[in-house]
Amino acid sequence: MVQLVGRELDADGVDPDGYAVLSLIGARGSVRLTDFSAELGLPLTTMSDVVRRLESRGLVRRRRNPEDGRSSLFELTARGDREWRRGWGALQRIDERLAQELDFEEMRGALSELGSAFSRALTDV
Repeated sequence: MVQLVGRELDADGVDPDGYAVLSLIGARGSVRLTDFSAELGLPLTTMSDVVRRLESRGLVRRRRNPEDGRSSLFELTARGDREWRRGWGALQRIDERLAQELDFEEMRGALSELGSAFSRALTDV
């Protein structure tokens, strides 16, 4: 999946490094670092490095979280929003290609079952 997404983003001149984080912020508006970590299933230190790189590229900015002064919220800059939107074509091409290969309704049911199985396994520990 990473290779396919990377190839398609590269074809459109979009840097795949950190694109998942750009997408998460773009879809949500603003996100805390701990939300990134939980949503993407990556360690907090890894997420911190990714966000720092995006900040240094001028794609993401941090602001103080008004609900919790100890944390920050991350949001897209205008440049980050443009970069995120430039990647949409790549994602649409991937979706179209996968739709030719898969039955999405069947896949959705299987993934839902898999998610439930993981949840049960985690609570049984």
